[in-house]
Order: sequence, then structure tokens, then C-alpha cells
Amino acid sequence: MKKIFLLSLLMLGGALALAAQEAETPAITGHSEDGLLVFQSEDGKFQFRLDGRINLAFGLYSGNDNPLGNGTEVRRARLGLKPVWGNWVAQFDIDFAGNEVDVKDMWIGYRGFKNMQITLGNHKSQYSVEEVTSSRYITFLERALPNALVPDRRLGLSIAKWGKNWRLFAGLFGEEAGNVDETGENEALNYNVRANYLPILSDNGFIHIGGSYGHSTPFANDEGRVRFRARPETHVADARFLHTGWMDAESWDSYGLELAAAAGPVLVQGEYLATSVKQIEAPRADFSGYYAFASWMITGEKRVYSVEEGEPAGPIHPRNKKLGAFELAVRVSSLNLNDAAADVLGGKANNVTLGLNWRPYANLRFILNYTFVNLDVYATGHGDYTGNDDFTILQGGFYFSF
Repeated sequence: MKKIFLLSLLMLGGALALAAQEAETPAITGHSEDGLLVFQSEDGKFQFRLDGRINLAFGLYSGNDNPLGNGTEVRRARLGLKPVWGNWVAQFDIDFAGNEVDVKDMWIGYRGFKNMQITLGNHKSQYSVEEVTSSRYITFLERALPNALVPDRRLGLSIAKWGKNWRLFAGLFGEEAGNVDETGENEALNYNVRANYLPILSDNGFIHIGGSYGHSTPFANDEGRVRFRARPETHVADARFLHTGWMDAESWDSYGLELAAAAGPVLVQGEYLATSVKQIEAPRADFSGYYAFASWMITGEKRVYSVEEGEPAGPIHPRNKKLGAFELAVRVSSLNLNDAAADVLGGKANNVTLGLNWRPYANLRFILNYTFVNLDVYATGHGDYTGNDDFTILQGGFYFSF
């Protein structure tokens, strides 16, 4: 962690030094854009964005048989740098939540070709539209249950190409930035592709259709094993009731289907995700999950869509400057980590969540979620908890970007 922190400071200093050099000629001017501080040279060749995020959360649990502690947490505390030099772009984000230093995005990209970006560094492998969507814009406090099947950021090389109403992504990845091998084994190689198409895209709405495929192998430190586990859509209590345990695996394949549609202030979105693990000396283990939600901006704000990012997300500016923007949402989600034929019983969960969001400004959001959790008898955290636990979660907090 100390090495990562020193590297963070070094890169931060280098970026600031470069900005200072560019600032000599021509001059640098600053302005605010969607709540973010943006510096730009007069000739437009250099731009520098400072991105900060603060996300505080609380969680209250009721009706649970297993111990779950009510409390609060710093969910996210990030500082990010986003420089642009002509056709070159970069991003460097670090998170200080949990009194630790965690590298998030750390990459450099080239945009010299029309509607294309080539990215090298630590970034998302872009499997699942909800994972691609920044935490600043996700509708609920936490992502849905099937996100446990989605790979996190990894070091790699990717290419994204987009048009008026479509986007393609392909990437070759290694392992996570902070995963230092201690076994002498070669680093794992993984690849992923994702495609999106919009049969309708207008100022008043859109229809988004997409799909993903990924192939992964175990990380070097995991000694040829893999596991999948999930919290019940809460982060304050670190109870992972769904847990497959470690499986000896050669590789695993991941599949995803995406659908989203918006009409004015209404958005519906859903995904089906599946993972098939090729075990060693055991049958193939199959796991799957889905979620679907509907959201209504009570105050009439329209949804935005980014073809460049391939996501139905972006800043929402309140129409009423005094009242702000209010949003109601409901979500159903499910994750099944049981495959009796493969002798893996990691548990199954079904959740229903009601949500209320209030945005006084585009970069400030207050969140309140109420979740009904239903766990099956095998949801024991691989033996650490009592199964068949049903309970409710009242959680919320605020998200501030600057």
C-alpha cells in the first residue's frame, strides 16, 4: 500500500508539473463544468479536470437472524485527475475509503482516430452496463446482486469504437493493479468484448440493447482457483452470505445481456448475467443472476445517454433550481450461486429495493433505499452464517462530486 501511495503522489506531481509547463504559454483559465473544476489552455490543446467524490452511507438492519451491525461508513472518497493533451487523454483515480489507498482508474488513451479510443492501463473491462456506469450515476446506493459475477478493473489494453447509435469494445487484460504475484506463476490473461446498439435515440428517449462475453483464468496468487461471493446489496455490514468457496478451475466464461429504455423522465433497465466455470476434476459449474429496475423523475428531468461510453447515464440537472430533482425507483434482483450437479452450493438471494433520490444540484445527491432480502438455506457464507435468513435493510447517504 505504501508503494502504491508513493506512486500516486509521484503521478500527481508529474501531472501538476506538466500542467504548470503548459501554463507558461499559453495561459491557463479555469471554469466549472457539471460541478467539476476544469482548467484549459487558450489554444485548447491542453485540458485538466480535477474530479473529487465523497460518498457517505449508513445501514440499519431489521429481522435478521445472523448478526449485522448497524452503522455508517465512508463508502467512497476519491480524487481523480483527467488531463487531455491534443489526441492524448489520461485518467488517474485513487480511493481513500477504509483508510486505505486503492488505485482505481490509471490509464492513458489515444483518440487520434475518429470515434475511437485506444486505452492502456488499469481500467474497467466493460462487462455489464451497470458496472460500466460510474458510481456517481447508478440509480441505487449499491449495484445489484449479479454484479458479483462481473470482473473489476484490470491492467490491460482495449479499443472502443462508436458511431451515431452503436458502440463496440474489445480488451485484453492481465490482473488488478494491486495484485502482486508471490508465487512465481505467470500473470493471468483475460479478454472481453461488448457491443451496444440503439434502434431509437432521440432528445426524448432511447432504447439500448447490448451484450458481453468474457473469458478469464485464475489470478497467479489464487493458485488455480476462483470463488464468487456477494453481499446482499449493502456495504456497511461486510456479510457475504452468498459464497461458492474456492473452486479449482482452469478458466471461466461470462455472458451478459443488457436492455435499457427511456421516455422522458422514465427509465427502465435490466440485465441477465451468467458465468460458467470449467473446474478441474469436477463438472462445469454454472451460476447466473438478473436485475430489473424502473425509475421515474418526478420533477420531469429527462434521462441522458452517452454513446461514447455506451451507458444510459450522466449528470441530471434539476429543472427547478429551488426544489431540486426528485426520483422514485424500484428494483428486483436475483443471484444464484447454486449448482448441485457441480457440487457447489453457494446460496441464492432474491431482493426487492425501493429507492428515493433527491438532487439539489447536478453534483449532489441524497439517497434512501429500503431493501427486502430473501436468502435460501444454502446462503451461509460458506459455513460462516445460518441459512434461510430473511431481513430488511434501510440504508442511504449522500454523494457529492466536485
